[in-house]
Order: sequence, then structure tokens, then C-alpha cells
Amino acid sequence: FGPSRWGRAVGRERLRQERASRKLCLRSARTAGMVAETFVLKSSFDPHTFLADMKAARDAVGEPGEADARHLHKLVRLAQILAVTGQVLMFAGVAQPFGLMTGLCCAVGAFFISTARCMRWTIIGHHVSHGGYDKLQRSHPEALPKQYKRGIFATGYRRFIDWLDWMLPGAWDVEHNKMHHYYLSEDKDPDLVERNFELLHSLPLPSALKYASMVFWMFTWKATYYSPNTFKELELSRPRSLAAQRWPKSRPRTEPLTVFDFARLP
Repeated sequence: FGPSRWGRAVGRERLRQERASRKLCLRSARTAGMVAETFVLKSSFDPHTFLADMKAARDAVGEPGEADARHLHKLVRLAQILAVTGQVLMFAGVAQPFGLMTGLCCAVGAFFISTARCMRWTIIGHHVSHGGYDKLQRSHPEALPKQYKRGIFATGYRRFIDWLDWMLPGAWDVEHNKMHHYYLSEDKDPDLVERNFELLHSLPLPSALKYASMVFWMFTWKATYYSPNTFKELELSRPRSLAAQRWPKSRPRTEPLTVFDFARLP
């Protein structure tokens, strides 16, 4: 984008987010039986100052270069070291008689594996899938391997090497990069927590019990919610898919899909 087009695009996107935020506040207020007095954006918000800050941040970051490629390589190697070390510690722990060292090895090994998996998703996979290194691939094609590019990362057999997780990389690209970011805080946003937990809010249960139920989701949310819901968004984005053609008319497509819903879906 040139400066003028880029500025207009930022202004339109910010205006869209402001309207969406106000709708969300009004809907939440109605649900809670109260009147919203303030919104996310105050009336004193200055779009010109915001645009100037965005441009200043862009200029401060500068163009991507070989230093960024080296940084990504360090993160990838660190994730690999953590994953391998964690597996070795886990095997070492279960190979010896049960005792303090067994528990210690398994606990540290699990921490290393979980950290590596989190890095591959939230730091490496997230940035690559957003196209954060596409420009670097064009300006310095020799600095990074070709797999660190949006649409290519973690596809095919590379999924077992780059990012092996509960959700398909292609499904996460549709759910997060497109649906979540294009419809941020709107009804079409799959990650709209206020809507996803609307049933829990409406249940006549003590607040302490509702908070306690979060422990279940903390340990299972990837398998029980994120994996099926991202796959749902992927299939619904394909008009010829079975899910898109046979999705129940009585069920809004924006509702979250969990593994428990498969018992009642036709």
C-alpha cells in the first residue's frame, strides 16, 4: 500500500472495530441487565494521532533482514532442543524404579515438551502463518528455508517436523487468520469468549462453581474445543464440503463446536 491507501485502510478498519466493540458492549449490557455507560473507545480518540503512532511504530521496526532470520533460527533450534530433551527425560524417568527422580524427570520433561509445543504454535507458527516472514523470503531468499512461508509452513510431512499439534495448520489459518482477525469481537469471530461461554453464564450456578469449571477447559481446551472448532471453520469455508452442504439450519454456524456436539449432530 502507498501511504494514502494504507492510511485509509487503517481508518476503515479502526472504525469497523469501534462499531463492533460498541455492539458487543451493548449486547453484554443487555445480557447482564445493565446499561453500558462507556465503550472501548472514548470520544476523545483521535484517528490521526493513532495513524501517526502506527507509522512511527512501522518505521521503528524497519524492514526485515538477516538478523530476523537468525532470530527465527534460534527460536526453532531452541524449540527442537526443548522437545528432544523433554522426550529423553520422560523416557529416563519411566525407565527407572518409581521414586523422586522418576517424578522429577517426568515433570521437567513434560514442562520442556509443553514449552516447545507452545513455542512452535504461538511464536513460530503464529508469526509464519500470518505471513510475517514472506517479505523476508522475497528480499533475502537465501536467509530462510522455503517452508517458513504462509501456506507452506507445517504442510505435508513437514507438519510432523515444524508444528505437530491438535489442530490442522490449514484449519487454524482459516479460523484464526481469517475469521478471527477479519471479524474481531463480532458475532462471526470464532474466538468470541463472551458468546462461547454464554450458556455457562446463564446457568443458575454459584460463581465459584463456574470458575472451578474452568479447570476442565484449561487442561482439555485444545482437544475438546479448538481442534474441532478450527476444523469446522475449515470445512465451512469450502462450499462443496459435506459440512457446508449438510450443516443443520437450526444451528448457527457461528456457534462453537466441541467434541461433545458430535453426539447430537446428524
